[in-house]
Amino acid sequence: MYANGTGSKLIIKYLNNNHILSPSGYRKKGIVKDEKTNFAWNETTLCNILKNEVYIGNTIQNKVSVVSYKVKKVRKQEKEKHIRVNDTHEAIIDKDVFEKVQIIHKKRAKKVVKQYDYLLRGLIYCKHCRMANANCTKSKS
Repeated sequence: MYANGTGSKLIIKYLNNNHILSPSGYRKKGIVKDEKTNFAWNETTLCNILKNEVYIGNTIQNKVSVVSYKVKKVRKQEKEKHIRVNDTHEAIIDKDVFEKVQIIHKKRAKKVVKQYDYLLRGLIYCKHCRMANANCTKSKS
C-alpha cells in the first residue's frame, strides 16, 4: 500500500479498522482483553516495519551494544558497525518493492532539527522524579 502511494496514516487506519493484530498483539498471543491494546497500530511501528530488512531476507546484527555487563543500558551502533548478512532466509517482500518504499519514505520523512543543544543535557536530573525533565511540577514549587 505504501509503495502504491498510500500514506502511513491511511494504512494505520486500515489496519486498525480491519482488526489486524499489531506486533504487540502477536506478542500477547492474540488474547483479546482490550481491542486498543491488541490492535493499536501507530506510525512508529509501521515505519519500523517498512524499514526492516528482515522482510527481504537479510539479517542485521550488532545494532545495539551493551555499555557494561553491570549496567543494563544499551547504545545504538552506527550503521557502519552493523553486521549485515544477505539472503539468510526466504524473502516475504520483493527487493524492488522494498527499495521503492525506502525512496518514498526518505522523501516523506520529516527531519527533526533540535532547537537548542544544551551543554549539560542528560547529566542533570530532577531530584523529585529522577528524570531529565524540565516540566516537572515538583521542582518549580
